[in-house]
Amino acid sequence: TMYGRVGGIFGLAKFAHRLMDVWMENPVLNANKLVARWHETYQVYGFKFLVTQILGYLTGGPQRYTGRPMDKAHKHLSITLRQWDHFMQDADRVFDEFQVDAQVQQSLRGILAGFKAQCVVAPGEQPWPDPGPSGPSEDVVGTVYHSLG
Repeated sequence: TMYGRVGGIFGLAKFAHRLMDVWMENPVLNANKLVARWHETYQVYGFKFLVTQILGYLTGGPQRYTGRPMDKAHKHLSITLRQWDHFMQDADRVFDEFQVDAQVQQSLRGILAGFKAQCVVAPGEQPWPDPGPSGPSEDVVGTVYHSLG
């Protein structure tokens, strides 16, 4: 599977960690104050976890994505097409840095590109309202997982 070819959860976690660091250093992405706010908070750790989790799920691993739907998580951030292009260019840089082979790179690019319409606020489209912090699902209230935030 693609999951195995990228090193399983450990390979994906290493990749996602570096990718997120590159995205968070990008001045074009940080020019969007709503995006920069996420990069400047403790929420970055959860963000890295969710990116690792969704990549695991979408590459055929046993993980299940537990985050918000992509549009609900991103449409309020007013991400532009230009910012999306920089986001994808950064992904290409990290693919090269990790020496990801062309076939795997194409598949991972396809996964990321599949989120474009769910993340970008297209010209003429209105940003969505900020959904605010997510709360715990009912099945985790009172558990250690819930108490850790």
